[in-house]
Amino acid sequence: MMEQVRKVIDGKRDEIISTIRELVAVKSVGGEAPLPDAPFGPGPKAALEKFIEISDRMGFSTGVFENQVGWAEEGDASQELVTILAHVDVVPVGEGWSCDPFEGMIKDGFLYGRGVADDKGPAVCSLYALAALKEAGVKLRRRVRVMVGTNEEMGSAAVAHYVESGQELPVCGFTPDAEYPLINGEKGIITAHLSAPFAPSGDVKIVAFDGGVASNAVPDKATVDLEVADAALPRLRRAVAEFAAPKDAALEMEELGGGKFRLSMKGLAFHGSKPQYGSNAVAHLVALLRLVLTDGEQAKALEKFDRLVGAQSRGENLGLLRYDDVSGFTSMCWGLMKMDGDRVKFSLNYRYPVTLDPAKTEADFRQAAADAGFVIETISCATPLYKPEDDPLVVSLMKAYRQETGRMDDRPFSIGGGTYAKEIPNMLAFGICFQDENQHIHEIDECWEIDRIILTTKIIAAAIVELAC
Repeated sequence: MMEQVRKVIDGKRDEIISTIRELVAVKSVGGEAPLPDAPFGPGPKAALEKFIEISDRMGFSTGVFENQVGWAEEGDASQELVTILAHVDVVPVGEGWSCDPFEGMIKDGFLYGRGVADDKGPAVCSLYALAALKEAGVKLRRRVRVMVGTNEEMGSAAVAHYVESGQELPVCGFTPDAEYPLINGEKGIITAHLSAPFAPSGDVKIVAFDGGVASNAVPDKATVDLEVADAALPRLRRAVAEFAAPKDAALEMEELGGGKFRLSMKGLAFHGSKPQYGSNAVAHLVALLRLVLTDGEQAKALEKFDRLVGAQSRGENLGLLRYDDVSGFTSMCWGLMKMDGDRVKFSLNYRYPVTLDPAKTEADFRQAAADAGFVIETISCATPLYKPEDDPLVVSLMKAYRQETGRMDDRPFSIGGGTYAKEIPNMLAFGICFQDENQHIHEIDECWEIDRIILTTKIIAAAIVELAC
């Protein structure tokens, strides 16, 4: 059965890549202002429409729910449903790309672009996997739906609304939005937007601060505008001259005139689930500013930020370090910081082990914020997910993976990243990044090796066979 399916997929190689490029070309950055007919902005809606256009072209039955979720489907309406869940919204592109992030450049066997791996590419692979089964004459005992949402990167509200509205749910499924071989555990995630007093005073005043592009990504750029009294100029210049830039960081100072200066810090972006691998431009800039501002409300706030949050990655100084044997340590990502009047607003993305109690963990987080003098403006919480290795869904997906890769010794594991698997019962994150590759997800120059794109299409097809045939 699978031999013929693989041949079909190999024959569609160029078409698969072309279709991914077609979807990547739609600029669908999350966080756009909503419109009456586009709840998450015109970009994500346009990507949803393109996905439906592609699915119609491929001969699938299609549907859309309130311009938030859409799907392509194969099978009889009376059959049980298996769902493959992806998303067509993407994170902001940031600066420093070596190519147009929406062009879909092909170079040295890789496809480049925002969304090629997270998660437009996997959505297209899923369509072609299902189409290959149909072309190869494989009969389905369950209906299969490839479904995409439009708000995964900003909190998964689209799929949450789909579920809460009583729409059809599958008996099982997976989301190709993480890593191979299989994610059988996902940490709980608390994303909080907070604020603190930040009124300017003294001989050095911060009049603007802006850093980061998303709460779930290590910021690679931060800028601050200062008003500096003449007497404080030597202190500013000395601090800049003596600043020892951490690894993957760089500082620039620009004199704007009239006693005003701009400091720009560059860092290294990384996914918010693994902040220890990035270089946090906001944290580095705050550490520098502590040497420049010596008194007043802003100086006190900077000291607190540097001491309690800073460049740490596990929440230890806030008293939020936790651990379990299944999924390891907590992580903490300081993703955003922006001055707003006499306050500064910032985000913390906190991920905790799968065996911790969600209610107690949220209470601990709230207490830590209160103890620090931070005001929580908004907070969202995603509970952990965990299925043991003998769970039927785990067994089926691992069988498909091992069959197509030959990696018989690989085992499922837990991650800190959050996926759609938490939004729908009996679903796990399955692929698409192998642990020996770096697709630069949520970074500049996001890419995916074309050979791996085709392999993933075959793995997804094998998974459909296990779950629906």
